[in-house]
Amino acid sequence: MELKLGNNKPGSGLNISTKEKSLLLLLAVVTMLWLFHKYVITPQELEIQRLKAEKASYEEEYMKMREILSKESTIRKEYAALLEDYGKTAGKYYSGDEQPELMYMINGITDSSRLNIPGISFRETETAELEGIDAKLSGVSLAYRGSYSDLEKLLSQLRNNPRRVLIEELSIHREDAETLSGQVAFSAVTFGGKETEKDGYFYANEFTAQGKADPFEAFKGYAEAAEGNSGSWDEEKRLLLSDLESDAVYFMSIGSGVTGAVEKIPEGKFGRTSVRAEYYISAGYQPERAYVVLDDQNINIKYPPSSIGIWAYSYGYSPVTVGLRFQSQEGEKIDLKLSEGVNWVGWKYISASPTQDVNVYPLKLDRIYIELGPEKDDYGVLLFDRIEAEYTDNEESAGNQDSFEFYVVQPGDTLRGISEKFYGTGSRYTSIAKDNGLPKNSAPEAGRILVIRK
Repeated sequence: MELKLGNNKPGSGLNISTKEKSLLLLLAVVTMLWLFHKYVITPQELEIQRLKAEKASYEEEYMKMREILSKESTIRKEYAALLEDYGKTAGKYYSGDEQPELMYMINGITDSSRLNIPGISFRETETAELEGIDAKLSGVSLAYRGSYSDLEKLLSQLRNNPRRVLIEELSIHREDAETLSGQVAFSAVTFGGKETEKDGYFYANEFTAQGKADPFEAFKGYAEAAEGNSGSWDEEKRLLLSDLESDAVYFMSIGSGVTGAVEKIPEGKFGRTSVRAEYYISAGYQPERAYVVLDDQNINIKYPPSSIGIWAYSYGYSPVTVGLRFQSQEGEKIDLKLSEGVNWVGWKYISASPTQDVNVYPLKLDRIYIELGPEKDDYGVLLFDRIEAEYTDNEESAGNQDSFEFYVVQPGDTLRGISEKFYGTGSRYTSIAKDNGLPKNSAPEAGRILVIRK
């Protein structure tokens, strides 16, 4: 190779041979290939290796999931078998939440028996261990009078009852050749659930009203004066305790001498419906009662009103007494007689002044009662609508301008959810936050007590 430098003309450049050009081109190609391999091929190889490792991890997880899923049918079968076994076992006992079912059973047995059963008494629930489970025994005693065959039938019904019943005592006294008398004492075995005391009465004819979704609607203000009523009603306002439009209502009786039923009908003094109570009472040596049960309506009275009353519709005269029954937090039962005898036709507001002893409050209104005196028989129908309370100005009028109640925050509660629970809409969460000194977007801690404006 020879470089010619001396005779080059100006601007003619450097003379390179063909071989040199080929070498330079080869160097450029090699350089490009090296750069491509370093910055393209190598990163892709690393990414492929990473993806292969990730794929292997996913495949391993996939195989584990397939193994678990392959056992799903077996698990479902085992779970179904366990549920079936549990159902068969639990079906032999009464649940603590099913006290009305026990009442139904007793009511059915006594109604179908030809024995004369003058009284039924209930004992306090006792704890016991049966067959390895912590159970409770709900004791019942039946006094009876009748023939041997009728007694045998009653005992057979108890023995063949699908739920577990333990006969603890049987006393028999022969009055004459065909008549026996005595007492049968037995216990119904209960376990599970939260036990609910129901005073040992019979429940029947449960009715759940449809429509109103807000259970607090009945407490949001005063009942305005109705048109067409005379007297001071036109000028006064009473606090609406319950409109009897929603929740469950029951018929309840004591003993076999009282029967009846409760239902909701589309005929009311106010609103859409009223409560229709029909009753047949055959009283012996002591008064007998039929009840309309209001337990589930949570009608709570915090301090003494001047009067409490209810709208009642009568179809004619009846010697029954109509009243309300309250229960204190200590379990004391307090009766309030509204009308001794029914002597009107149509709707009438009947009321009376409850006890003014503030020490017994708060009270829960849990029953409407219809009572008949001793040695009398009577039957009839009454309609009931709207329960109201009247307070004097200095007792209640000021307090009702801003009325509140308390709520204990549960795990998972939010201000919007609490607003939905009390008002039927989540939009009032800012008001709840303001009343409780909370940021409007905060989540209240479980256990905190909130004040809720009614």
